[in-house]
Amino acid sequence: MTTNDAEDRRLLVSMSVGQTAYAVWAKQARRERFFNIARLLEASAAVKRVRAEQAMRRLGEVSQTQTNINHALAGLEPETVTTGPVTGTSAFQRELLERAAKALAAGRDLTYRELGDLFVCSTCGHLVEGEVPQFCPQCGTVREGFLDFRIVDGMGTLSSYTIVRRLEQGLKTVPALVEGLSEDQLAMPVNGFPAFKDLIGHLTDMDIVFRERAWLILETDQPKLSTAHPPTLRHAVKYRTVPIDELLERYTTSRQQTLNLLRGLTQAAWQRIGHHEIYGPVPLLHQGNWVVSHEQGHLIELAQMRHNILYGENHALDIVQELLHP
Repeated sequence: MTTNDAEDRRLLVSMSVGQTAYAVWAKQARRERFFNIARLLEASAAVKRVRAEQAMRRLGEVSQTQTNINHALAGLEPETVTTGPVTGTSAFQRELLERAAKALAAGRDLTYRELGDLFVCSTCGHLVEGEVPQFCPQCGTVREGFLDFRIVDGMGTLSSYTIVRRLEQGLKTVPALVEGLSEDQLAMPVNGFPAFKDLIGHLTDMDIVFRERAWLILETDQPKLSTAHPPTLRHAVKYRTVPIDELLERYTTSRQQTLNLLRGLTQAAWQRIGHHEIYGPVPLLHQGNWVVSHEQGHLIELAQMRHNILYGENHALDIVQELLHP
């Protein structure tokens, strides 16, 4: 093994582990509602992935697909080596992370003024903030070859059609998840997780917040959206004493009102802007992705909780929890 090969082998392992670290940290940031900090960590994970791919190709570990499949079947993944610290960053990345640390010290997310759109060169992993350059200053890749981590896409990139379909699906999924469970089972926290009733009441609260924001965006010119966090699960404990039929009726009524507001909207309407102190000017589409992402995470949690109640299995809860966006 040459000196260059040894260095590339070290880079491959270091960058691969670093990518995993940043990706997991990004998921945790989303769970804690630090969405701009999550976007920074996701961009940083992309930098690591691109650099790991570079090293892997230089080592000759990438061949034609048939050969790659044969290697996979034979268990011939790239040889690993011991590395030092695996999350090494550039000076610019450290500057961005220091901005995040300062915001977290104040108990808040980065604002759109503190962290602009981020772009990562898909060829060399060069990271830039603000405007994507015409060409990568490091390797010459054209602007179309950059991966983007834009503020406006921070909540997701679902289309308006998909957002409405996902919200409609909730009307079928939520009642199905509680079917056959007793009031006592629905009011009891599951292995440290919230109770079913907590989550269903919480989903209704969030639906109401989204609908209020959507109405403001549609009916007023670039309104200021509330900067206060929507109700958290801690505020949903009160729903444990409410009969499940009443909770389901509240959820269904709220969701139907939301769908009545959204159905038939033009693409221009979905692009109407509201001003958020953290995320800046955001379209209705941004907020739609936010509520769908949030609800989908909790529906996964509810499904796993139902399975564990019925079958007495708890081992998958930690995995499911990682998927949540509280």
